[in-house]
Amino acid sequence: MQRNNKILGIVALCCLSFTACSDDNTVFNEPTTIRAYETDAEVLSQFVEVDSRTGLFSINPNKKVTATDYVVNRSREQLAEVSSINRTRFEGEMEQANNLIKGYVKAGNVSVVYTTRTSGMVRNNVGGTISLSKSQPYSKEEITEARLSVSSEDICRTGFYSLGNNRFTISSGNTSMFYVAQISFVASDETDRGTILLAGLGRNSLPYSYSLSLPEVNGEYLNIQGKSLIGNGSVTVEILE
Repeated sequence: MQRNNKILGIVALCCLSFTACSDDNTVFNEPTTIRAYETDAEVLSQFVEVDSRTGLFSINPNKKVTATDYVVNRSREQLAEVSSINRTRFEGEMEQANNLIKGYVKAGNVSVVYTTRTSGMVRNNVGGTISLSKSQPYSKEEITEARLSVSSEDICRTGFYSLGNNRFTISSGNTSMFYVAQISFVASDETDRGTILLAGLGRNSLPYSYSLSLPEVNGEYLNIQGKSLIGNGSVTVEILE
């Protein structure tokens, strides 16, 4: 009995000694510092594309952002450094924009103009009264028929005489990652002649302009009105002669 007690005492002492050694040598990892959201979001925004099939924003991790990425893919390395927390937040904001796009497209007679960091894209509704196509930058000789800046505060409105084919330009004053705004064309009898949805990433100043075709209302006076649905700034459109 005494022998058994002595063995138990030795085992207990060994356990205590092991525990003490383990505690003394425990390595505590420093928590990883999460970069500012704006820093990671700027990296992610460079990989945003528009899926030509769905018409929705998506992140393409294989996208070549700069010419050197074909040799030394530093942009891909920066993407890998984005924290999961910031990426989840960014994807949530992108999903909010995508949900609005899906809702408007289902409503019909809506053309969508997308602007990413590297490109512009148009999707016209089949059978719609509005048709847009990318064109060369406008010249200074062209006359501005109407100019409208829309924000989230009020529905803004102005008007112009449709010539059947006009030039249409867009510029964003948003600093948010994504913006979505709508521009509707309304005839003098208040009938809806179609809507253009503007969707893109803020802080974008790419010089894209578009040819705007409104064949069914050639020569008519149209009101254009709109409002920002997502974004912390304004979106400005111009109708040029």
